[in-house]
Amino acid sequence: MALATSLDVRLITPKGVVAHADTDGLTAPGELGEFELLPGHVPMLTALRPGVLTIGDKQRARYAVSIGYLRIDPSNAVEVLVDQAVPAGDVDVEVAKADLVAAKTALDGWGDKPADGEWKNAMYRLAWAQARIDAAST
Repeated sequence: MALATSLDVRLITPKGVVAHADTDGLTAPGELGEFELLPGHVPMLTALRPGVLTIGDKQRARYAVSIGYLRIDPSNAVEVLVDQAVPAGDVDVEVAKADLVAAKTALDGWGDKPADGEWKNAMYRLAWAQARIDAAST
């Protein structure tokens, strides 16, 4: 059996395919930390947190992605299923910064109250704003 030389990556949101590339690597923001996939990676399914997804090792395309999942199968097909994805070049940094400040303000006012749905929503908004800023910064 020949060694795999590329990954067939599809970045998908509920609105459709955001990116499709035959590439040499991928870096993703996993729930437990950033990880890299290269051709020939073992099949897996993992949860993603908001962060920066980089498709390609030599020629890179960066995206801000929200929560979701990534699956790689034995044929090196990679599906990245996320709620939201924005190409780094399309990020409105000023809006993302304003969203970050609003989320921090909401969390600062939380105090010692127990975490609930509103707190989780504010944490998600904070992480999504930071992901957009990080994607646009490099």
